[in-house]
Amino acid sequence: MNLLDQLSEILISLEYVKVESTLILGAMILLVAGLIKKSKVVIKLVYAGTLLLAFYFNWQGFPMGAILSSGLENTSIAHNLSSVLILSALLILTYNRSSEHATEFYFFVLCILAGSVFIMKGNSFLVAYLSIELTSFSAYILTNFSFKKTGFEAGIKYLLFGAISTAILLFGFGIVYGATGTFFVSELGSTSDGLLTNVGLILILFGILFKASIVPFHIWVPATYQSAPNEATAVLSIIPKLSALVLLSRLIVSVPPVVGELLINLCLILGMLTIVFGTLSALKQSNARRMVSFGAIAHSGFLLPLVVVNTSTSNQAFWWYAVVYSIMNIAVFRLLEEYENEEIVEVENYAGIGTGNWVINSSMTIVLVSLIGLPPLAGFTAKFFLFGSLWEYFSLSREVLYMVYLIVAVFATVLSLFFYLRIPYQMFLVKAETSRSIQSPISTKIIATLFSIILLLLFFAPQILSVMQQLLNSHIAYE
Repeated sequence: MNLLDQLSEILISLEYVKVESTLILGAMILLVAGLIKKSKVVIKLVYAGTLLLAFYFNWQGFPMGAILSSGLENTSIAHNLSSVLILSALLILTYNRSSEHATEFYFFVLCILAGSVFIMKGNSFLVAYLSIELTSFSAYILTNFSFKKTGFEAGIKYLLFGAISTAILLFGFGIVYGATGTFFVSELGSTSDGLLTNVGLILILFGILFKASIVPFHIWVPATYQSAPNEATAVLSIIPKLSALVLLSRLIVSVPPVVGELLINLCLILGMLTIVFGTLSALKQSNARRMVSFGAIAHSGFLLPLVVVNTSTSNQAFWWYAVVYSIMNIAVFRLLEEYENEEIVEVENYAGIGTGNWVINSSMTIVLVSLIGLPPLAGFTAKFFLFGSLWEYFSLSREVLYMVYLIVAVFATVLSLFFYLRIPYQMFLVKAETSRSIQSPISTKIIATLFSIILLLLFFAPQILSVMQQLLNSHIAYE
């Protein structure tokens, strides 16, 4: 093949990765724009334009199947979740990011997003590893954007644990390649399930679960979420986590059935531990953001069974939970930012402020109630789909582990009442010695109101997300 033919083949292949190419090119343009003109408006316009263009290309759809010499594999779940991650990154613009270091901040967010999209499509171990590294190193740096001592300490802790998990992941890739002779996830189903292969797959599983903040690979989460800027915390709690769960689902589907059952049971056990640990730890927290961070760990446990159980109901439930979880997390950390600006950091600091700024306080209450999973909010529908998915699979398989998981999830939801509602309780039912309130511009009140309306609307009109998923799937072409 001559050079011209090779170039033509590359250009044709790039047609299938135009979303990732747009994000990478946009990140480069963003850096140049920041050097030429240090204007927050210009930086945000370039950032938003990149994301909107990437969303448009993803909405157009592309053929499913292996591309780029099987290095990547387009799947419907990766296609749909890419839109969720892009829109989540776009909603980060609702945060009050100052012009200082704005270029670098949005550059690293685009890098995390590009790496995460590659993670969801990675079929080659090498591509998956490089994508995880791109996401991880950008996340390590983003943690330090508070420019405080606690942020630097959390960033170093995140880096150390991340390096260990990446080493475990790479070691697992090497063992599986040595045992099977294949570098591709899609070819694992045709390999033998020997001891060496199983050990390698378990190591790979551990490396992926670190990115999804599953117990016992969650150690970095509380300090990182508490010390990073609120918008960075929102990004880290959504984009890398969901992409890692998609990669996990592809891995479990691709391995031989016997090995898949082993990995599924291991995931279910760790998922229950994650729910229990996250819930019980949140009950003990006095810092509001740290409490929400442990709640995010518990939500990782709620999401986990939806990707390890490959049924149409669980796939629908994962789509629903992923979208609603993204909206709730972006909203809660955005609202926490308003309180922290007024030095309201501890839960007890919220005492008596409920009557001061009723728009922000009411919106915060709505978001927290949705995080619990109570009606009439979208969080209830997400939890309903989760419970329904677990019950359906238990009814089909009669495996006790799924019933135990369902019971644990229900009890954890009940217990979450006792920590998520502590903030509204302090706001509206506890009298403070001195009256205080938070001051917010009208733009912030509008943003908070919109988040509340969305969470209410998705409860009363759940078909909105179903229609969106159908529209995304309608643009998929199967080869």
